[in-house]
Amino acid sequence: MKNGFFLKPDKLNQGYVVSAAGFVVYLAACALLGQAKAGIVAVIFAVISVYVFLSVAAARKEDKETVGYNLLWGSGALAIMMCAFMAASIKLWLGL
Repeated sequence: MKNGFFLKPDKLNQGYVVSAAGFVVYLAACALLGQAKAGIVAVIFAVISVYVFLSVAAARKEDKETVGYNLLWGSGALAIMMCAFMAASIKLWLGL
């Protein structure tokens, strides 16, 4: 990839694993700490998940052979889910 901001294609799977681990950490934090404190985890991993999704989309645009649809759709679904958790946490913090 030309742009140095996104993950390289050989690191995309590792980024996806970190995003998925963030989901598990968020669930554990909700169970142990409560929703309000687990929101911090949701915010951090939502940003990471969106970054991984944008990296996968950019890599898929350049080389469709090395980056499959399963990684693109999976990282997109994970990013949407983590952003929904982040939005719910922010609403809880603001009392909405």
